[in-house]
Amino acid sequence: MSVKLTAILFIALCFEVGLLLAIIPWTNYWENNFFLFWLTARFPGSQLAAIVQSGYVRGAVTGIGLVNLALGFLEITGFRRLPTEA
Repeated sequence: MSVKLTAILFIALCFEVGLLLAIIPWTNYWENNFFLFWLTARFPGSQLAAIVQSGYVRGAVTGIGLVNLALGFLEITGFRRLPTEA
């Protein structure tokens, strides 16, 4: 019971993190990020805001999200092989 419950929670976590990382870089939240404004205020001479808002960083974050989604699907396929009792 606890093995399957742990697997279900892990699958849900993979899907949640994957969807967030795949979608958020392309929304307005990514550009109006409080933590990004805070960091650029701490380091005024850096180009951190331009780097984080570039398409390359957004694509990398989206790629990490897609890897999380793939891991969730992979765990679903292996879910039937889990023991019912531990």
